[in-house]
Amino acid sequence: MSRLVSSSETMDSRRHAPSTGGEEEEEDRSSVTDSGDDRDHLSHATRFELHAAYSHKPHPSKSTIAHGSPSWRKVLYERQPFEDNYVDPQQFLEELSQNKDIKSYRYANVVINTLAITQEMSIVVLFCHAFMGVFTNTISKYSLVCIDVLSVVAALTCYVLYQCHQDDCRVTEERPASPSTRGPPPPRPPSRWLFHAWNFGRQVVSLVTLLTLLSPILSTLTVTYSDDTIVTLSILTMSLHVLLTDYSYLNAYTQRFDPNLSVNMAICCVTLMASRISSPLASGALICFGIMCFALSPIVRHLIKHYSFTTHVAITFGLVGLAIGCLTQIPILAILFTVTVLMISFGIPWLFVRMHSSVKTQINGPWDEAKPTNSAAAAEWANSGFLA
Repeated sequence: MSRLVSSSETMDSRRHAPSTGGEEEEEDRSSVTDSGDDRDHLSHATRFELHAAYSHKPHPSKSTIAHGSPSWRKVLYERQPFEDNYVDPQQFLEELSQNKDIKSYRYANVVINTLAITQEMSIVVLFCHAFMGVFTNTISKYSLVCIDVLSVVAALTCYVLYQCHQDDCRVTEERPASPSTRGPPPPRPPSRWLFHAWNFGRQVVSLVTLLTLLSPILSTLTVTYSDDTIVTLSILTMSLHVLLTDYSYLNAYTQRFDPNLSVNMAICCVTLMASRISSPLASGALICFGIMCFALSPIVRHLIKHYSFTTHVAITFGLVGLAIGCLTQIPILAILFTVTVLMISFGIPWLFVRMHSSVKTQINGPWDEAKPTNSAAAAEWANSGFLA
């Protein structure tokens, strides 16, 4: 019985003593094994106390492990003297990251991207000025026809140059990269220039012919509409055009022009405004000018932005200057347009960059759910929207 008391005291003292690793655990197990003969004579209560003293022995933690003992590792394939839900605080905070997946914006880049919006607004002002000039007979219809012809020639030149450049790039990619075949591309045959010019010209001629034949009918489409209704619908459709324009294409971020809704809104506005002009020639010239401004000019501006940034900036300043010059007849509109351009080009980008860098904060760490990468599971996650 004395051996039992001493064994109990030993277990109590070890229970209150700090653990030093796996060696003390093995000693406890051996001491309990040595007293196996005496356990047969113990009462049920004594056995329960010994079992409780052994089973409630605290697990070692990071703070109780002596120097030189094994540290906690984030692995599952080896046994460690830690609980299953143990997490090392230092390693946990080392994996903390802030604004990891958030894209940062530079003020200069945002200002450059707003130039496309400024161009579109300036073109809208120029078209409205052309309509008011034709409507009030301050601009001759023949002058508008000359402007249309010059615009078609400029668009034709840009189109042919771009198509020839694309053909040269395609030929260069198809040529084998051997020393004997390296060098400048072969000269363009005249037939290629004529082929691209013919493709562009037949489309323009067919469109102009159709508009010329239908221009006498336009004046009868909105006879029952009042002038206030035409003005309201024109403002609404042109505002939707400015909001829905494909600015990614104008800034040369994409190569495909998606003009479905924005161009349709612009053509609807052009048709409504041209229906108020009595002269069929002036009405057809105004529609052609609107098509040049809203359907063909985005392609030309995209090519200019893609190949020459300096020309892109120069065209922007030129369009803004022309728009302000056209609005000088109504000073309040000129001031309002200037303030709007300054806010869109400089004020709103500054506010956007400031709020994005100071307000938006994203914290990532080991508590986030793992996202698979470079696997079929990653594609499945992306399709389901989890990686968005």
